[in-house]
Amino acid sequence: MSDQVAAVTTPEQAASRAALMKLLFFAATLAILPISSYFLTEKYVWSGNSNYAAITAICAANIVLIAYIVVSLMEDKRSFKVSEEKKLSETKKER
Repeated sequence: MSDQVAAVTTPEQAASRAALMKLLFFAATLAILPISSYFLTEKYVWSGNSNYAAITAICAANIVLIAYIVVSLMEDKRSFKVSEEKKLSETKKER
């Protein structure tokens, strides 16, 4: 019985760990990318114009957020397809 419980929780733990790692990656990216893009573009691209550097940092933050949403939607579609295939195979087995 405990083997069955361990077998069930292992894929769930792996999915949870993968989701946590993805969240940590995007959180770190959201913290680092806008700040670094602000200071780098202020110094090297916009020659001290902080308004343009701030706009660049805002764009970088929005790109990270959009990327997170797209990755999440793609993962959701993938999991939906897997669940639909499971249901389809179970109905075929019952016949």
